[in-house]
Amino acid sequence: MTSIIASSCSSTQTYAQLLNDEKSLIDGYIKRNNILVVSTFPVDTPWVTKGKDAWVKNGRDVYVLTSSGLYFHKIDPGVSITTGDTLMLKNTIVPRFVQFSLGIPSDTVSNWSTVDNPYPSIFVFGDLTQSSKGFQEAVSYMKRNYSEAKIIVPSKIGFNADMMSVTPLGFDLKIQILK
Repeated sequence: MTSIIASSCSSTQTYAQLLNDEKSLIDGYIKRNNILVVSTFPVDTPWVTKGKDAWVKNGRDVYVLTSSGLYFHKIDPGVSITTGDTLMLKNTIVPRFVQFSLGIPSDTVSNWSTVDNPYPSIFVFGDLTQSSKGFQEAVSYMKRNYSEAKIIVPSKIGFNADMMSVTPLGFDLKIQILK
């Protein structure tokens, strides 16, 4: 029988233990940030408090936990001036995001990308070889140009390095859709 082992300072853990630690890390982040987790997507009207503060209920940010394990919180639905601003399969996405760890204190890793940069980070919507499953799923819920969301991405739907290290990450994400 083969087991996957990851090492930390002075001890080794099994993959099952790493997954339990990951769950505890996510649960701790949710508790510290007073996040309300629901299993169905809210309709906008009763959840909106004002302006861009979408998906807030009783002063708590509402995150939807999807069947894949993604935690999704919409901040701004974006703009849709024409039908060209609505997401379609194989559209090129320019993500602008801040990535952060879920521990105390969080180690923020900035990785901003905009179309104004000479070489922006991009990926094709629907092509899992170009981004993580978590990013693809989040973008599918964002749907429009300049949509903004906060997401918690468990390792199993994260980037390859995060899968290998069983590291969940948080992201503040904004997208631009290129046709």
